[in-house]
Amino acid sequence: MTDESTIGARLRELMEAAQVSENELARRADVPQPTIHRILNGTSKSPRSSNLEKIAQALGTSTSYLAYGETTPRPTRTGAKISAAGSLLGPLGSVLVPVGLAIDAMSNARQKPASHVYNYPFLEWRQTATLDAITSSVIRNKNSFESSSYKAQGIGFWLEIKGDAMSAPPGASPSLPEGTKVLFDTGLTSVPGKLVLAQLPDTPAPTFRKLIEDSGHCYLQPLNPSFPLISLDKNCSILAVAVEAKTLL
Repeated sequence: MTDESTIGARLRELMEAAQVSENELARRADVPQPTIHRILNGTSKSPRSSNLEKIAQALGTSTSYLAYGETTPRPTRTGAKISAAGSLLGPLGSVLVPVGLAIDAMSNARQKPASHVYNYPFLEWRQTATLDAITSSVIRNKNSFESSSYKAQGIGFWLEIKGDAMSAPPGASPSLPEGTKVLFDTGLTSVPGKLVLAQLPDTPAPTFRKLIEDSGHCYLQPLNPSFPLISLDKNCSILAVAVEAKTLL
């Protein structure tokens, strides 16, 4: 049986360390803000395990730490393959290495300015074929950065959209035409409805599409309907989730 007051204390400590408000945590975890508030003040006598799991993932810790204090709260992300039936078991792809909560011009997180602006490097598509490649490329890339108010849960990086596959028909949203700058986060859970960066077998560079699920199977859907739907299998992996886009007018 969990101790709600202890849960509330640990949750508050993690939120303060990550500089996350109740509203922001509710958005990231997809948990109602009143639920988070009740956990914090101890009025929630039996928090749902599903809510605790989503809150723990959003804060980069484990459910066991949040509920019982059994492990050290360390921001890690573990990927999971698609099952044989094609259902989602968690973040798709290979195991993701532990990473920091954000990369701010390759500096220590404690030195971030009070304005909470974070700088993330621009990468080339060929530099993002695997998570190891992303990590190495981020470390090497020290010249080209773009700022954002978003605080990454894992490794954050920008890519510039190539081609028209993510350019939606007129009136549809979102639409990401060629030249759009997109910010990705390797620490987020890939779930249907998210725009994701996926590595497909025998392709030199990743593919950027919308992750969807139909009849228990997962697909990569382009925003441009003239491009084909891509079926995901156990050999595909999700590298990162898109969180922000910028377009020059």
